Amino acid sequence: MTLLVGLVLGVSLSSWLIVAAGLLLAVFGNIWMWRRCELFPIDRKTAKTAHRVGWVATIFAVATAFFG
Repeated sequence: MTLLVGLVLGVSLSSWLIVAAGLLLAVFGNIWMWRRCELFPIDRKTAKTAHRVGWVATIFAVATAFFG
C-alpha cells in the first residue's frame, strides 16, 4: 500500500523524490514486519509437514460442511 501510494503521488506531482521515499518506506516497513512476525525461512521438512496438515484441515472442514 505504501509503495502504491508513493508511486501515485510521485507520478501525480511529477516528483521522483516522493517515489523514492515511498519505495524506501515500503522496503523498510516490510523488513520491520517480517522481523516482528518472525517470518523467517523454515526448513523443507517443516514446510512439508505444514502443507500436509493444511490439506488435512481442509479435507476435515469440507467433510464437516457436507455431513455436519
